[in-house]
Amino acid sequence: MTDPLMHRNNLYTRRHAIGLGAVGLAALAGLPGCGDDDSSGTSTAASAGSDSFEGETLNLFTWASYHDKPWLAEYEKSRGVKVNVQLYGGVPDGFAKVQANPEAFDIVLPTSGWVETYVAADLLVPIDEGRIPNLKNVTDELAWRDATEVDGTNYAVLYNWGDEPLCWLPSEVDTLTSWESLYDPALAGKVSLVDDPTTVMPFIPIMLGFPDPFNLDEAQFQEMSDALMDLRGQVTHVSASIEDQTADFANGQVTAGVLYNVSTQVALRDDGIELEQIIPDEGAAAWSDNYAITKAGEAKSDLVYDFIDYTLSIPWQARFAALSSNTSVLTLANAESPEAVKAGLDKEALDRTLLPFTEDGAAFFDQLKLLQQVPNLDEWLDLWNQFKTGL
Repeated sequence: MTDPLMHRNNLYTRRHAIGLGAVGLAALAGLPGCGDDDSSGTSTAASAGSDSFEGETLNLFTWASYHDKPWLAEYEKSRGVKVNVQLYGGVPDGFAKVQANPEAFDIVLPTSGWVETYVAADLLVPIDEGRIPNLKNVTDELAWRDATEVDGTNYAVLYNWGDEPLCWLPSEVDTLTSWESLYDPALAGKVSLVDDPTTVMPFIPIMLGFPDPFNLDEAQFQEMSDALMDLRGQVTHVSASIEDQTADFANGQVTAGVLYNVSTQVALRDDGIELEQIIPDEGAAAWSDNYAITKAGEAKSDLVYDFIDYTLSIPWQARFAALSSNTSVLTLANAESPEAVKAGLDKEALDRTLLPFTEDGAAFFDQLKLLQQVPNLDEWLDLWNQFKTGL
């Protein structure tokens, strides 16, 4: 890799997936794991017959671009089921929705650092990894179980991961290399943050060089607090969601910031707007989104495990990466396999994801700090609310 720190620009957006239409679905319908009964894409339960779950309903709480309608339509047709989808807007808000109405969701996708919170609220059941044959496709290069195990019990399985890089509009801002750039007076009023404190704020303790950016002592927390408040004036408002951050960059309201999700970059590129991103010299936070089963989902566990297994197949994950530029769960070797290429993850599509950078192994992964639960969550949330009040 000539530049392991600089991410490639991405071109695909969710609109490409949604806009596939009949031609795109016809082209993909024969792929293993995309509507047929190839064992690489189906579980033992489903292989017994496509009517195994006839008439059942699966309630999925997921993130934008993760389970697009054409893909779900294939699964619904092959199993005779209905998949209802609700979308996360943000991490804390998503948890609040599940806590308020747990019966409404069978599968949820908590972000790293929040699985413990779901478990403490008695919302999840442990994962039986033996019921997920396609778990073999999930990378172990990222220590994702650090975010899904609670007191020695695993409650979730990786579905996607990424980083929280520094980003900027090159048409407006020179190349940035450090988080400290966000404090440059030249960026006053133009810095972008999303309203998700436990995901976004860790860039500050990372910038300050704290070895554990999620478990801060009293003095470190005060330093983080001071540095956050120093961003007042740089930040005039916080974006409410991925879509809002995308709009803020699109209309020039912001020109640099913490990139919340790669879908912002790909949507902007689709509209002809360049957005660059980089893992700064100090490193960056990384996140994982993970399949977890609620108590309501446990009551229909055969269907739930079939769906999880189906969507962890190489063809599904390869198509997910190709059409959305998300990282997926695949290793680089799996992503370059003939099975993945057949599903649409050719070299051009692969180069729009983070996966090529994983070729550098520890040199890449050591730059990342996987989000963890913060022990003083209320203090983090209070600090964030104080910060927003002053904007």
